[in-house]
Amino acid sequence: MPNTAISPPDGDAPGKPLPWRVRAIAALLRSVYFGRVRIVGAQSQPAPRASARLIVASHRNGAIDGYTVLRAFPAASGLISVQLLKHPVLRWLIGGIAVVREKDRQRFGEARATIPDPIGAGCAHLRAGGDLIVFPEGSSEWGHRPLPYQRGAARIARALIDEGAQFEVVPVGLHYMGPDRFRSRAEVLVGAALTLPQRDAGEADRAFELRLHAVISDALDAVSVNCPDAETFARVEAAARAEAARGGSYAQAFIASQANPPATRAEIPRARCWPWDGLAVAAFFVLMAPILLAAWFAGRKADARNTVTLHRMIAGTLVALLWLPCLGVLAWHCPVPMAGWTLLAAWGWWRWPRFVHGESA
Repeated sequence: MPNTAISPPDGDAPGKPLPWRVRAIAALLRSVYFGRVRIVGAQSQPAPRASARLIVASHRNGAIDGYTVLRAFPAASGLISVQLLKHPVLRWLIGGIAVVREKDRQRFGEARATIPDPIGAGCAHLRAGGDLIVFPEGSSEWGHRPLPYQRGAARIARALIDEGAQFEVVPVGLHYMGPDRFRSRAEVLVGAALTLPQRDAGEADRAFELRLHAVISDALDAVSVNCPDAETFARVEAAARAEAARGGSYAQAFIASQANPPATRAEIPRARCWPWDGLAVAAFFVLMAPILLAAWFAGRKADARNTVTLHRMIAGTLVALLWLPCLGVLAWHCPVPMAGWTLLAAWGWWRWPRFVHGESA
């Protein structure tokens, strides 16, 4: 998390989850775009809330990472760049506690005196019993190792420990088999809640924060991508994809292979398809052609692999608002043919990961 200031969370009181509109949109777009978003790790589902949770997550796939974390922690809110909340389209798709960087102040003319402290706002959210998502890398990048972790999460934890607040820190690794592939699989690897050190007598704030930061960083490395080089990452990724093709967890296989990298790149078996899968996929493509083509074109305009999904979701959503009513009119006039076509297309949407990517469900 960058050293920034923040504004209040989209009109919500501290401790409250994101607005239902944002959570509903996140669930819809996540379900449509990804073939599957699976929760694995310390438990198949996150443990019931015993107290507020500071969720520290890896940052792999741009702004969409927030949607992925919400799959595991649906009542959470998070720190988010103010430039996303000021975007004319994105402001309707996302929400959270705005993080204002220095360049954002200059760009949007934000007065420093009007913007509350980000650490204080994060603490207030946790103090009120809410779940808070923090991406310590601050920015996302699709690479073989994480970007440098910032100390924002440690500063929040230190402040809450000092005042005796009850909270947990939960590390979360986000794993995508293909971040820029439509209907590919994603997994949320939830780690066990951390045992945080206590402050030593007379220990300075900075020294204590550095110890907390080390614990949080090590825990995050243990559940997320952290390979020494791109070649090792390719071998580890292939081993994880091979295990996923056999029905195992991609994320857990990735972490296991990362700890003991294979010497060679594994052969990835393709999932078996039914003979009529190709027809069903074609039916889905024809039915949704304007949406899919707009998303494909928008993805080509992305500046990096980790922003392709966001571009595709935005373009696909905008075109869907125009195209789906047209399909509704067509269904009104030709109900029987459209019903049959839609059922076949739904099967094609479901089987897309197998037929196009060779991935098992």
